[in-house]
Amino acid sequence: MHKAAAPGRVEEQPPVHRAAASERIDEQAPGHKPRSIRRELLARLMAPLVMILALGGVSAYGLAQHFSQVVLDNWLYDSAMSLANRVRWENGRAFVDLPEGAREILEWDIVDRVYYEVGPERGERLIGNASLPPPPSFARGSKGPVYYEGVVSGAAVRVLAVALPAPDGNRIIVKVAETRHKRNVLAREVLWISVALSFTLAAVSGLVIWYGVGSGIDSMEKAVRDVRSQHAVAALTPFPVDGDMPVEVVPLVQEINDLIADLAASHRLNQRFVADAAHQLRTPLAALRVQLEVALREHDPERHTRAINDAVHVLTRMGHTLHQLLTLAKADEEARDAPPLVDIDLIAREEVERRIDDAVSAGVDLGYSGIGQPVLIRGQEDLLREAVANLLDNALRYGGAGERVTVGVESNAPEIYVEDEGPGIPEKERDKVRQRFYRIAGTQGDGCGLGLSIVEEIVRRHAGSLVLESGAGGAGLRARFIFPA
Repeated sequence: MHKAAAPGRVEEQPPVHRAAASERIDEQAPGHKPRSIRRELLARLMAPLVMILALGGVSAYGLAQHFSQVVLDNWLYDSAMSLANRVRWENGRAFVDLPEGAREILEWDIVDRVYYEVGPERGERLIGNASLPPPPSFARGSKGPVYYEGVVSGAAVRVLAVALPAPDGNRIIVKVAETRHKRNVLAREVLWISVALSFTLAAVSGLVIWYGVGSGIDSMEKAVRDVRSQHAVAALTPFPVDGDMPVEVVPLVQEINDLIADLAASHRLNQRFVADAAHQLRTPLAALRVQLEVALREHDPERHTRAINDAVHVLTRMGHTLHQLLTLAKADEEARDAPPLVDIDLIAREEVERRIDDAVSAGVDLGYSGIGQPVLIRGQEDLLREAVANLLDNALRYGGAGERVTVGVESNAPEIYVEDEGPGIPEKERDKVRQRFYRIAGTQGDGCGLGLSIVEEIVRRHAGSLVLESGAGGAGLRARFIFPA
């Protein structure tokens, strides 16, 4: 052996598990009403809308009460000023010049009772039809009207008081009061109108929201119908995202398209695996059947044993072919998790050690060439071992007795290479041998043409490159597995 491979042990890397997100969908109980986006949106929109309408109704009621109060208070003020204008002075004494007709006009009201009282701030009243409660506060020198609530003859009244200056320094207080029937009736009418208007607006808004939400959902239902019709024509076809699709639906459609792409890739992988297995196992199975039938018919023990051995050989080749097909299918899968760090130098040394006995049996000088130190890359260890094993298997099979096979590792630009001194591969055939089941015409051996295809898939999986070139001195083949920097 031209360089013995140093024994080593591979530290087992923890298996990388691909987390599969799955969701359990429980069966709905009988009579359970399915969820509806339209109903949920309507419920979520109607709750704040009803609150807003209720707040608007209360605000409208408050504003109506305020302005009705202002109007009726202005009427009281007009009555009080009309009565104040009838106050006269004679010989320093005050009196009220109020004819009977004017008094009837002042007191007339078809809904409420109107009360009035005129008198000095201290002293007997001059005129009035009821004793009205005094104002709660009347600052000295104040002339403005004072509004307050009171009770006359057991009925609640709204009272207005106005102060008039007197020559003797005293003040004349003019008070006019009115019961609250008009105000209460007006408040109730405004309240009922506000409530009715709020309910009407809520109902109309609910219908508008129902129609608007339904119109928006129609685009989603149209997308579902389009997907269903498109799936009926071509299964596992991504749904096109066009300008008519709502922006809220686009992320969902893109996720569905990603899922469809994954399913389509998995489906293609399964189809290719089944097709490859059927293609490669048809002939060995036929040969196995023939060998077994020969063994059944053969009475000569020596020929019977030879037929059984041939059948075992066919089964061995079938097992090897199935192993390669499964490896190829595994290499086709796309990794989603970040791969671990792997020492390619250790992989190369251990693969050389594993195949030393095979090399000795074939009369091949197998050796290792490398720095003897860890060369770390990110990758899948089992696939990298399979790639080195396939390159080494090809080199041992076609290298020939008495020739050298070298497995080496480069560290500057991470690389594993396998070099032999066999017949090599013509330059015009180097692209074709990467294809599945392709074998160069006239090639000896019982291979099925999957070795380099497996390596090519593993190279693609690791974003590297596979270079096939002539060996040292232009003889043999040097297969280089170059990893990205």
